[in-house]
Amino acid sequence: MKDNEVMPKSDVKYKKNNKRNNRRKMLFVYNPHSGRGEIGIALSDILWRFTVSGYDVTVHPTSAPRDGKDYITDNAKDYDIIVSAGGDGMLHELFSGIVASGEDITCGYIPSGTVNDFATSLMISKNPIDAAEIIVNGKIKLIDAGVFNGDIFSYVAAFGLFTGVSYSTDQNMKNALGPLAYLIEALKNMEPGNFLRSSVHAVIKTEDREYEGAYIFGYAGNTLSVGGMTNIIPEDAQMNDGLLDCLFIKTPASIIELDRIRQALMMGRLDIEEIIRFKTNSVEVLTDKPVAWTLDGEYGGKTDKADIGIRNRVIKITVP
Repeated sequence: MKDNEVMPKSDVKYKKNNKRNNRRKMLFVYNPHSGRGEIGIALSDILWRFTVSGYDVTVHPTSAPRDGKDYITDNAKDYDIIVSAGGDGMLHELFSGIVASGEDITCGYIPSGTVNDFATSLMISKNPIDAAEIIVNGKIKLIDAGVFNGDIFSYVAAFGLFTGVSYSTDQNMKNALGPLAYLIEALKNMEPGNFLRSSVHAVIKTEDREYEGAYIFGYAGNTLSVGGMTNIIPEDAQMNDGLLDCLFIKTPASIIELDRIRQALMMGRLDIEEIIRFKTNSVEVLTDKPVAWTLDGEYGGKTDKADIGIRNRVIKITVP
């Protein structure tokens, strides 16, 4: 066609339809109650950013626990990308939903909770609009997902002291004080009177080692931050190396041992006898009684046998 010719209407219609057909489909699942409700406030701007970037967006606000996971599992096949917005619990539902769907699909995350360990680990902005921009113009990173007794978790499985803080701390306190609320509750838990209630006898097994004793805390994770704390994570930790970073704290037998543990946690110098650290692709934790575990900051139930593993690079997520 020459520059001065007018395109036939039929061709114009074809090009418009073709452009519309080339738009990508996005499923946007969010928790309207997370954090201070930032997502609800910014929702219009977020959806506008996605729409002008070429996405047709389906919005699904969650209405109950596991609703997001189930909806993603059932509908992932119909979309090109799935985005979740909310706290660490919403991220947990995103990962578990994608893996359960069996689809090889890219995802994005807009954090709106209080601490957001996962967002901190991947340097995803905690400003909803900036996080949406990352999803539109960022790059795709392959990362691991954890497995706890067959269930997927996004970044951490833990028991004992500190683990109940995220789901037992009052939501208003979280919103008002942010990470400080977690610290306040954690310091309360570091009292000698709590050790008897928190201590469990455990056998910890990997392919090449075994530990046995009394422990007040343990975690296996794929993260660079736990409860807003980065100093308990190994410096060489990576989120796509196919390995879990594990840490277990022995029950202190004296005030001296308690003080040594406190100092180690505060200073991030964890090479002490009371703390066990290692990397592994799988670990089994057997306890003398059912203990409560947290998965990604949410209550994960009680069990006396935890089989924890890792699935290497099964999540495709947009990052800066």
